Amino acid sequence: MRKPITAIIGFVCILSSAMQAHAQTFSWHNPMQEAVSVINGRAWDGEIGNSYARLPERFQQRVPLKVWNLSRNAAGLSVKFSTNARNLQVKYTIADAPQLPNMSRLNQAGIDLYATNSSGQTHWIGNHMLWNWGDTITFTFRNLETKAGVYELFLPPYSTVTSLKVGCDEGASFRFIPSRKEKPVIIYGSSIAQGASPSRPGLTWTNILKRLTGYNIVNLGFSGSCLMEPVLFDAISEIDAKCFIIDPIPNSYRLTDKEITDRIRYGILCLRKKSKAPIIVSESYPQADIVFNPHAEERMRTANKALQAAVNQLQKEGVSGIYYQFGKDIPFTEDAMIEASHPNDIGCVAYAKAYERMLKKIFRK
Repeated sequence: MRKPITAIIGFVCILSSAMQAHAQTFSWHNPMQEAVSVINGRAWDGEIGNSYARLPERFQQRVPLKVWNLSRNAAGLSVKFSTNARNLQVKYTIADAPQLPNMSRLNQAGIDLYATNSSGQTHWIGNHMLWNWGDTITFTFRNLETKAGVYELFLPPYSTVTSLKVGCDEGASFRFIPSRKEKPVIIYGSSIAQGASPSRPGLTWTNILKRLTGYNIVNLGFSGSCLMEPVLFDAISEIDAKCFIIDPIPNSYRLTDKEITDRIRYGILCLRKKSKAPIIVSESYPQADIVFNPHAEERMRTANKALQAAVNQLQKEGVSGIYYQFGKDIPFTEDAMIEASHPNDIGCVAYAKAYERMLKKIFRK
């Protein structure tokens, strides 16, 4: 009888905590009602305005439809705020979308919270399943001991956020922190860059890289749609960036070798016309299940060779500031992926650390 009794007690404790969280009185703060932008991770921050999107409206008729629709997703976006509250709640709504089979609900539509205390130490904060997945989603964080702290709220990478509020204890201090203005690291890539498929938003490799380096990161990952169209490079070239990362092969392997060569050549020369910022071009990840499946993704391996040859040719022609990352530089283990196409938490850490090493090499940080 002990196990049923223990289970009942555990359920009562969870139910009690949930009821307390529901009864908590909060004062509410809307990022979109601030006088200055507080949304991090947007390259066209001022132009996008009151939207949790990643491309401005003027691109709607220029970029492919799927890219445009995916640009409405909040991948890589975050909001920072300071408060001394012990209890917080995030309340938000998202546009209807089917649940993706290769994605946890928590990563596709959830939020993630980190905090930096007065000693400068940053830690993740779990919400211990104090959530409500209704039409309005709520995540509650209770009995926090950060005292006065700076929080960063990562938004869902595969959902279109239509409204969001942050609640804190009534009477507690609270202020949003203006968005970062320093030159960003621009990441243009596939579903892997957008945020597939770790367990939660803070563990997408671009968000891990942001915490590892402290750089201002802009996520321009578009699931299944990183095909290096000239119009995308035209758009990206508008950005005054610290560095450009181009990670196309997980999608662009579907192109012919000539298309890969022509498109990466156009892209790099387009960026070089307007910017002297370093450009990192990356091969696809190493095949994690190669022992028993040695022929899988042979076309992707061939596509990597076409990409490398195009970059080598540009370097021979004197185009400066191009750096090449080989697939082997992303140290995947067999446990790094969910289905051999998208990295899990382990794989995302490997991705982020590979790019961290490359950025350190470039900037000698």
